[in-house]
Amino acid sequence: MNDLNYMIIKTEKKWLHQLYRFCQSLFSNSKIPSHDHNHHYRVWNYCKEILTTLHPSIPINYDFIQGCMIASFFHDTGLSNTIDEFHGQESKKICQAYFRNQNLEIPKNFSDILWAIEKHDDKNYQPEKQNPDSLLSIICNADDLDAFGNIGVIRYTEIYLLRGIEIDQLPALVIQNIDNRFRHFKLTYKDYPEFYNKHQTRYLITREFFKKLKEEFI
Repeated sequence: MNDLNYMIIKTEKKWLHQLYRFCQSLFSNSKIPSHDHNHHYRVWNYCKEILTTLHPSIPINYDFIQGCMIASFFHDTGLSNTIDEFHGQESKKICQAYFRNQNLEIPKNFSDILWAIEKHDDKNYQPEKQNPDSLLSIICNADDLDAFGNIGVIRYTEIYLLRGIEIDQLPALVIQNIDNRFRHFKLTYKDYPEFYNKHQTRYLITREFFKKLKEEFI
């Protein structure tokens, strides 16, 4: 077992059960399954995939992995209170309250964790998000990866309809959004061809679905 795998296992033993259960409880009364505790768990799994891809080309320590896990399980918690596109601020507040109410020791990089939670929903992709080894970039890309593939079709459809978007407007808006996400993913991870090609295929699955749907509406 290499050091990265050991640190991931150590992180999961400490955090996974309690964060998953908290997230599950938080969404128990919310009718938004596309972004519930299972979405947060998938994002954490994508974080692990990104970390494994980047290792050993960049140094990764336990605090950083722990930060990725905490941010993964809080980034969309704000959607339990609001379905607004910009919900990161609300998610940040929930994370702060959780650590305060549980009397938990504050992680060394807590400010970076909170920043990633708050800013993950800004899909303008400022240069700071194009640093592949930053916590914000990893959380943002892991979240985007869960918008690709068959699960992405469900996630986009549900959240856009909940936000009041007309169904005939859905395809064009999804295509615009997913293209933006993929451009950022490509800029960040094009130098990792196996990882890049795998998720390019998943992106095309989602895009092709909405492209055909758009044609049917026309």
